[in-house]
Amino acid sequence: MGAWGYLPFENDDALDWLEELEAGGAEVVRDALATTGDGYIEAPEGSVAIAAAEITSACQGNPQGDLPENVATWVTAHGAEFTAEDVELALEAVRRVGGEESELAELWDDADEPEWRESLDDLSGRLQAALK
Repeated sequence: MGAWGYLPFENDDALDWLEELEAGGAEVVRDALATTGDGYIEAPEGSVAIAAAEITSACQGNPQGDLPENVATWVTAHGAEFTAEDVELALEAVRRVGGEESELAELWDDADEPEWRESLDDLSGRLQAALK
């Protein structure tokens, strides 16, 4: 796992995915969230899904701190495309990536880095607030 931190954009997989994001609209985010559907989630897909969930939260006006500049620009351009259904999809993706059938969860648990789980809880809370 090429990660230098526990936040959504502090890993190679999420940063690589941002190139795809910049070329598309909300469907790119929805597709990334949908990859967490059924079965085991590999670490790269999990990292991208968490980044997509963070973007969904940012589009609802609830970003975590400062977003990378290119992400903030994208959110400004495409944020209005997101619906409550997208927020629900993001919440489910966060739940699944943090669950038992997730390589990313296994890697972070093995690394004994509780900040990663705390960041997922924070992200879930910000997404839930957008539904109220």
